[in-house]
Amino acid sequence: MTIIDPPIKDNSSLYKDKLYRSNTVEFNDSNSVINYKNDSETITYVDDESIDPYSIKNKITTRKKGFILFIVALQGFLGPLTSSIYVPAIAQVRKSFGASHTSINATISLYVFTMGLAPLLWASLSERHGRRAIYLLSTLLYVISTVGCALSYSVSLFIVLRSFQAIGASAAQAVGAGTITDLYDINERGSAMGLFLLGPLIGPLVGPIAGGFINEFFDWRYIFWFLTLMGGLIFLLILFCLPETSSIMLKKREMLKEKGTGEDLDVKESAFKSMSRPFKFITKPVVALVTTPYTFAYGFMYFVIASLPHQLVTHYNFASYQIGLAYLANGIGNALGALISGKLADRALRKPDDPELRIPELRLSPMWFGIVALPIGELMYGWCLDFNIHVAACLTGLFLLGLGVGIVQTPSNTYIVDSYQKHSASVMSAANLLRCISAGLTPLIAPTLIEQIGNGWSMTILAALSIMSGICIFCVQRYGQKWRQKD
Repeated sequence: MTIIDPPIKDNSSLYKDKLYRSNTVEFNDSNSVINYKNDSETITYVDDESIDPYSIKNKITTRKKGFILFIVALQGFLGPLTSSIYVPAIAQVRKSFGASHTSINATISLYVFTMGLAPLLWASLSERHGRRAIYLLSTLLYVISTVGCALSYSVSLFIVLRSFQAIGASAAQAVGAGTITDLYDINERGSAMGLFLLGPLIGPLVGPIAGGFINEFFDWRYIFWFLTLMGGLIFLLILFCLPETSSIMLKKREMLKEKGTGEDLDVKESAFKSMSRPFKFITKPVVALVTTPYTFAYGFMYFVIASLPHQLVTHYNFASYQIGLAYLANGIGNALGALISGKLADRALRKPDDPELRIPELRLSPMWFGIVALPIGELMYGWCLDFNIHVAACLTGLFLLGLGVGIVQTPSNTYIVDSYQKHSASVMSAANLLRCISAGLTPLIAPTLIEQIGNGWSMTILAALSIMSGICIFCVQRYGQKWRQKD
């Protein structure tokens, strides 16, 4: 199946009839959609992209949108998967290289921190040069560096190549938000974001399961050959099936066809200003506050992921394959939370009858379910370990923890994309940076904290912080619109 770039403009009545077949659409004098009516409701589009004549969101079918989203989500899945898939083989990797524990741990921490920084570059480039070229370049870099990891016989080279892996695999973490903005109207974006964000949540949990089985029956290098195969397939999907979705680039192409020049659309700002934009977003109260609950939750999830193998062996005598399967409890919770909260966020946005009352802050209401689920899961997991209660209770706590992480993630990310649609990739890269810093630091703290005060009290501290992060949601719900208007 091949998806080609859609036609840029078609204002004919035939196009309108084909586009909305069984529905009623009102157009203004410039042939832009005002109201979309079906049997049950009238939806007024309020975002600028929906009236952009070069936007493709109303020119391709829902099925094609879904397929494009699937490809982008696959690219986004690579990064988190690669961060954790070789964790079960760390001992074998260290022995193969004759390296120290510190050197091998650096391959994990450096990867996570690079995953946080690299999207700042990709976001800037995507807003200047379009989405498709960035996906192709980053995935090709990922494939090349992964082959290098599989062939590497030096720990120093291995560490460097892992960093390039992270750079290549990180593009969709920021650019994916731009693609979703290109494809979906504001009232559909929550569900789309929920599907896209499954990758960052499930990747760290599926990775150890796949890596454990590959390492058990083959060699640790086959883990990277498996990742090479995945990266190669995704590159081919992008090459043959992913069209350009950026309306800016599509407009530039049209001008090149009609006038022979696209200079009027060249980006005037400097590369430095473009790359520094994500850091400016971090200083905005709306972005800093609304991303705090998810930053905490994602870091706390890595706190548990890093310490889980040792805890399950110590308290329940789990074998390697049982440890890998235990990650499913958290992964299933993550997936359900992301999907459910995305749909709830869209429903909350559509609830007011008056379109002027449909402000992005309405999306944040479902996050409160996550603020409740997170501390319950954390307390249940920690104290069940300390008192050696049946493993089913411990895994239930893991499930609730994953559910809470998924619930707070989708509304938070969709909200910042809705608030800053023009620079959605940059604002998502800012959120990704905060998330990755948290995920990189908590595994370093986990062993010492658990050793000093135990699992129960460690998770109690995390639960208290999770509850306190609800203050951030309250502030944005109450003052977010006012802060955004100042921007």
